[in-house]
Amino acid sequence: MVDLCASHLQSCFSIADLGGGTGYFTQLMLQHMQQPPDYVSCVDPYLAKDDELESGIHFLKIDAIEYLEQLDRKVDGFLLKEMLHHIPDQYRLFQNLAEIFKRNNGGRALIVTRPDNPHLIWFPRIAQVFKESCVDIEHARQLAEKAGLRWSQTLHDFPLQFTVDEWSELLRSRFWSIFKEFSDEELEEGIEYMRKQNADESVLHFPDRYWLIDITLK
Repeated sequence: MVDLCASHLQSCFSIADLGGGTGYFTQLMLQHMQQPPDYVSCVDPYLAKDDELESGIHFLKIDAIEYLEQLDRKVDGFLLKEMLHHIPDQYRLFQNLAEIFKRNNGGRALIVTRPDNPHLIWFPRIAQVFKESCVDIEHARQLAEKAGLRWSQTLHDFPLQFTVDEWSELLRSRFWSIFKEFSDEELEEGIEYMRKQNADESVLHFPDRYWLIDITLK
């Protein structure tokens, strides 16, 4: 995953990771680039810090759309990894990207998001909640094209392997925001269901599936 993101944005001289959280993935991506960009920012409204420089990354505590609308420097690369479903006005987001690309005579954005059926091993209720909360890819594509952007998507599988116990503990850790929809009791019931469905398996093998969507100006 990190190699693919680094490869997609390698040609950009200035990159903003929108919704980049702690900046951990941003740092990994930079390490996999042959030539690091001149400027890198991690943009997230929930950062504990604001307007700080750390490990070559500028941390900015601001909403993604506000950042794009207030952007006063040339940025030609944008990463939107697992954050598009948090944007209520996606058309406004795409309009801003189109304006920036026009102003800069080019640029690109890389959207990374899971499909509504990611083929993970879990339980029916969480699969339903996930499907309801994930990005409507076709609708997002239509909005991007309406804003004057070119949309090119490819589906990638990243193999995963866990013991049943390891996967159970990861589910208990609530590693995704959608787990907040479940009480401790509901989560334990779901984990028990998953374990019974895989009672004959000591090791689970399944793909972590993502859309990688390259966005440029038409």
